[in-house]
Amino acid sequence: MKFGPAGQGHSARLHPSTGHAVPRYSEILSFLHRIWRLSHARVFYYLAVISIIQLINGLGVMPAIRYLFNLALEASDLVNVTDRTFTVLLTHPISVLLLLAIAIIALAAVGLQFFSLIVMVNRQQSGRPPSLREMFFDTLAALGKLLRYPSVAMMIYFFLALPLGGLGLSSVLIQGVGIPPFITREYLKVPISTGIYSLIIVAILWLNLRLILTLPLMVIGEKRPLAALGNSMKATHKNFFRYLLLVGLPLGIAALGASIMVEVLTWIPELATGLMSREGAAIVASLCIGVGHTLGFLIIGAATVVALQILVALSRDRLGLPSVYEERSLRARTFKVKATRVILGTLAFVVAVSVSLYVSPVSGKITTGAENTLVLAHRGYSAGGVENTLGALDAAAEHHADYVEADFQLTKDGHFVASHDSNLFMVSGVNRNIFDMTLKEVQKVTVREGGFTDRIPTMSQYLKHAKKLGIPVLVELKVTGHEPKGYLQEFLKDIDSAGTATSNIYHSLDAHAVSEIKRLRPELRVGLTVAMSVGQLPAVNCDFYTIEQASFRPDLLEQAHSRDQEVYVWTVNDESTIRKLLSLPVDGIVTDQVEVARSDRELVASEPASDYRVGYSLAYLDLFR
Repeated sequence: MKFGPAGQGHSARLHPSTGHAVPRYSEILSFLHRIWRLSHARVFYYLAVISIIQLINGLGVMPAIRYLFNLALEASDLVNVTDRTFTVLLTHPISVLLLLAIAIIALAAVGLQFFSLIVMVNRQQSGRPPSLREMFFDTLAALGKLLRYPSVAMMIYFFLALPLGGLGLSSVLIQGVGIPPFITREYLKVPISTGIYSLIIVAILWLNLRLILTLPLMVIGEKRPLAALGNSMKATHKNFFRYLLLVGLPLGIAALGASIMVEVLTWIPELATGLMSREGAAIVASLCIGVGHTLGFLIIGAATVVALQILVALSRDRLGLPSVYEERSLRARTFKVKATRVILGTLAFVVAVSVSLYVSPVSGKITTGAENTLVLAHRGYSAGGVENTLGALDAAAEHHADYVEADFQLTKDGHFVASHDSNLFMVSGVNRNIFDMTLKEVQKVTVREGGFTDRIPTMSQYLKHAKKLGIPVLVELKVTGHEPKGYLQEFLKDIDSAGTATSNIYHSLDAHAVSEIKRLRPELRVGLTVAMSVGQLPAVNCDFYTIEQASFRPDLLEQAHSRDQEVYVWTVNDESTIRKLLSLPVDGIVTDQVEVARSDRELVASEPASDYRVGYSLAYLDLFR
């Protein structure tokens, strides 16, 4: 069997034998080398398909999903959905139908992206030349199977397991899905929860690897979704570590290569800043961003193709189907093939340069207003004491935070104490809830974090100590649902007793509490805390919003400012994200990294964007950022 022009290629078995085996450990490198040559033979076909589908999803599917979601919100008389209001959507039949339509569209779009590539790879490994018509119908057949036999398990696999397993970058539709940073932070604060979090991550990776043959088996073996899931579990049962090496090695090399590329592209503008004018350095920085995005796409695309080549080869082997690979020597390539590659490569570079030059004026500017962004120490300064204790408060003041953020909730006998966790087991080993304890019982508990120990102070003690230190407080009122009637009046009495009611600011996740405090005391600055939200800002009478970073979007900042409200973002510890938020700029950043945020604020407020923009623009490609 021959491929391409006569005499320019030949086919050979990808495996020495077929059956249900996977390559032995000693054969893995040889197997991956053959896979690489297989992928390289038609690399531009694959990248073209990836580009087209990403454009379809980005320019067509995503706007359609947003439109339908907005219709669902309107049908439910909502402007946004949060973790506290999502059930409202499920009570309106029209909203439910629209959400079902969104799920079907999203499932079909993600399925199209993966199935089309698997179909191409399978045709290549079966020795059939590329045929757009046949590949189109093969892909539709696979999609029809997916939509004809829908299952909750497959939805979870597509929209949770795949992106959480690190494959989100391969599709524009799922690349933003991940564990919210505030949840990660909560799990990592003490050894017990860190262990639980580590087990969760290991379980996610384990599940991804066990189900990794699901999509190829649906396409090649014509399995129904649930049957493909089960067959993948069986196939990987005794070969887990070999599958881990086969897939993890090329993906790890791709991730490391992307990280090294970003580090180099970040270093180049820093060098240019010392050798060139501000305008010249801005152009260099913009070019680095454009080149980084372009090369990043190539790396992600190539890694996706290589991974699918591996999985299709293993699936064909399990099904007893022989695999072949197309081998073309560089010398044997025709002038037409060479010219096509040069033209496509040049076109990609021109597009990257054009986009870079288009945004270069932004890179040469200094972000005005960044110097006014507040740095708020999250629950004090956790590197200097246990969160929400006087020790952490002292450390926050020593590191010159503009505000210290602290959580307060009510005890059984009506006293407000400083604690984020209602149940004290994680921070103290005491498995009791604060709302079931008296003040005396709470104050006997020793809390631990980061090698520090301390006691839980009352809100009055905390606010008075902050006044003594000269640092204002962002007071978070935590409403657990166990508060008695009139608890807000007691809350206001407590903050008045400290003598700093108007110099501090206040926020809460509970919209009713926010509105009521603002009604009772209009002179106080009160904000709504938004944990998980999709849509516009909630319509609440408040002075500011404190938005979790995974739910923040720049258009929310514009919306708040148009209503003379401010936006703080929490809890932001990644330096790339801190710099990105400062470059907007947001009104405040709640962070555990007070020193980093203060230093970055000075940098962003005094230096052109070319000095720091490359790093945060390409951070999604870098393991080290």
